[in-house]
Amino acid sequence: MNASLKRCIRRQYLFDVGAAILFFGALTQQVELRQTATVAASELAAQGYKIPSEDDPVRVFPALTSGAFSGSHAGGWRPGSIYLRQQPQGGLSEAVYLRHELFHEASHRSCGGRLPAWAEEAGAMHFSGELADLEPGRLPSELELQSIKNRVRQGAELDGNDRAVLARLLVNAGWPREPCTVSTKLTEILGVAFDDAGDSSYLLMSLLSGRILTSGGDQSSRLPPGSLLKIPYAAALAQADADLLGAELAASETEKLLQRREQFQIERYRLLLSPIKEQNLPAQVAPSDPQAWRSYLGERNADGDFALQANLPELALAMRAALLSKPDYFRGLSQNGILPNSTLAGQSETDRKLLRQLQVLAKTGTVSTVDGHPLAGHLLLAWPATNPVFLAIFRQRGVNGASILSKAAALLRNWQHDYPARFAAVRVSLLTPTDPDSWNEEPDCPLVANQHGRFTVCGQIRIVSSARGSRSERVVKGVLRQTNEQGPTVLETDVDSYVDGVLAAEAQNLAGSAREAMRAVIAWNGSHGNHRHNESSSLCDTTHCMVYLGELPGNKLRRSSHIDIALIQLLDQLATESGLNWLPFANGGDQRWQRQLSSEELRRVFTENQILDIRRERHKDGELFIRLFYPTSEELLSCEIFRNTLKLPSCPDSVTAADDQTWQFTGIGAGHGLGLSIARAQALAEAGRDAEQILRDAYGQSR
Repeated sequence: MNASLKRCIRRQYLFDVGAAILFFGALTQQVELRQTATVAASELAAQGYKIPSEDDPVRVFPALTSGAFSGSHAGGWRPGSIYLRQQPQGGLSEAVYLRHELFHEASHRSCGGRLPAWAEEAGAMHFSGELADLEPGRLPSELELQSIKNRVRQGAELDGNDRAVLARLLVNAGWPREPCTVSTKLTEILGVAFDDAGDSSYLLMSLLSGRILTSGGDQSSRLPPGSLLKIPYAAALAQADADLLGAELAASETEKLLQRREQFQIERYRLLLSPIKEQNLPAQVAPSDPQAWRSYLGERNADGDFALQANLPELALAMRAALLSKPDYFRGLSQNGILPNSTLAGQSETDRKLLRQLQVLAKTGTVSTVDGHPLAGHLLLAWPATNPVFLAIFRQRGVNGASILSKAAALLRNWQHDYPARFAAVRVSLLTPTDPDSWNEEPDCPLVANQHGRFTVCGQIRIVSSARGSRSERVVKGVLRQTNEQGPTVLETDVDSYVDGVLAAEAQNLAGSAREAMRAVIAWNGSHGNHRHNESSSLCDTTHCMVYLGELPGNKLRRSSHIDIALIQLLDQLATESGLNWLPFANGGDQRWQRQLSSEELRRVFTENQILDIRRERHKDGELFIRLFYPTSEELLSCEIFRNTLKLPSCPDSVTAADDQTWQFTGIGAGHGLGLSIARAQALAEAGRDAEQILRDAYGQSR
């Protein structure tokens, strides 16, 4: 092709490009600016970028100082539009800033926002010519690098200092010409937003105790939670209409929530967020500072940073504290996905149906770049809505919170089987035989109290007792509730923590399938035992039920895996067949024992003048009784009551009169001899029996 033809083609190409860049106002008179635009577009096209066309032009407007475009800005861009200031401040011309913004337009058309914000800016700076006067060699300091790294990590807009540091890096490292490509060297130096966080993670927690039941993915990286902060914000409102507030939360309506700021209690808000270590929330905010108020709701502050970042366990504890502190405020989150303007309304009907079926409270939270591209999404779920016992938080990079629902629903279907709500909680009366004034609570982390009960933000409460025979200190996990002023203090905790505590007191050395079977028995009793104390709908923590002493401070319990639900269902069947509403167990064993008690002592214990005879009887249903014969009457006692009254190790196998003044009792093992024998269970486990076989041996009709 000869030179004249090349020049002809180039003139035609430049003419077409010029028609695709439309100038307005005073800029129409600047011929040199139009030429700059034409040359810049030609260079971008030659590099492979998509550029404006006559059918899809870009418009260039003279900028006025208003809104976010201040006197210090020389240029601005949004898709399809460029804003230029005539006679900009500083030493760079309008032409340089035009090239800068044209690069943003071409990158948007070609890359679709896939590049990190800092990389978009670096490419525009390199293309515009604004680095022409900088000499290679001078590198940023460590302090300067750390500052820009922090901004990049949060996906924040770069300020003037950051741009100056980026310019020095660019002069030394260069920038690739290929479209949508990022400098490998600069990526290694600066990274990308939240680059150290895993792509996807989740956590399931007991809302009652704060115990993590299961988790997956990255649990340690800190990310801003976005609109999930609207949960503690709402919980910090002194007063609110619960129905209206719930609808606003389901739709994540920032403006309406901000209108409630007169009811906002900053100290309450800080208390609820105290589990989160990395935070820089403003201590007080003036009503005239809307951006600072928005930071309380999870948005960026005036500097473009996030005031709070949390790892997943910290975030779950903070959300737990907020949900427990004002439970009525969040009932409306069960409408997320049902209300047409709620954040989950556009998700799969199958997934939303599952939320309705489980009665789930749902809240989304999304962290985005300054131009609206999602960096990380969060999804909070708590259920069942009427009295939540489970809390789950899901997190994923590069998506909004609502789009996580499909992954969350898959896990929810599994948890529906593995963690049924009816086996999620145990109510146990604490220190039932002691004077309430002999013990008190000494929380190791902030305590939250309301009309429903009291709990700590870390989940655990230390109890100090001066009662004779009582453990002086213990740690319990859960919510403390008071039935009335004179009534017992009831701990509501998760079933696994309760089982661990009972095992530590009753059978801490049990192992293998015997331990698995015993865990199932304790869990079944714990979830079915509210009838033991009707006045408080709870179990007690003393020996006539199951001994529960919590944990020793600083001494972690041997923590087992989650209860096998199949074993719980087996116990449902065995209990129904045997007509049991309580599954007894005892130490058992094969060690023989013998006790002698005087006739005088027996008369005193049973308040009778004379005991003529004592006989052991077994009824058709297998239950053992002791019949006592008096001169004018007789009395029938269950063997368990009889042995407890006389403090015998177990129900006696034989009762004989050694002489006129002495009765002799002999037996084997320890306990009442009913239900599961701990010693026998361990022997069966060592012989190769599994947990199901051990339970059938203990509670089956053929026992």
